[in-house]
Amino acid sequence: MRAARGLVVAQFDAVTRARRWELFREAFPDIDELSIVDLGGTEEFWRHAPVRPRRVVVVSSHGTPGRVLPWLDVVIGDPTAHTGAYDAAVCDQLQDMTPEFASAVRQSATRYWVRSASVRHADLQRLFPDAVLRRERRGGFTVSRIAAKPR
Repeated sequence: MRAARGLVVAQFDAVTRARRWELFREAFPDIDELSIVDLGGTEEFWRHAPVRPRRVVVVSSHGTPGRVLPWLDVVIGDPTAHTGAYDAAVCDQLQDMTPEFASAVRQSATRYWVRSASVRHADLQRLFPDAVLRRERRGGFTVSRIAAKPR
């Protein structure tokens, strides 16, 4: 019984991730032309992504720095202190949103995608007033919130 339940949850999660990538592609239809900075992300997220940006720089406090793939680099450091100019900033699975982190997202790129399961809708709206906010729902419940500024 436990194995069957785990399989159902895994399939449900896979459907949720696939739908999230559809939303991402809708927000950034030119993804293959963009340079992306992923603040606090992982290389694995992009290795398995069904989208392939022109370039991705992952800025994280852990991992192995360097060129992972011809289009994917990892930089070790504080995501809020990273500087650079990119076409879009991405932050997926954000646990705690601070004004400093929101500022880092907006300073890195004019376009962005921020997703969080723990940050309240009103807080995302306050921190990203120019964003389109979406609720990601599963089984009738909000499981995460997305703040996106596609243009």
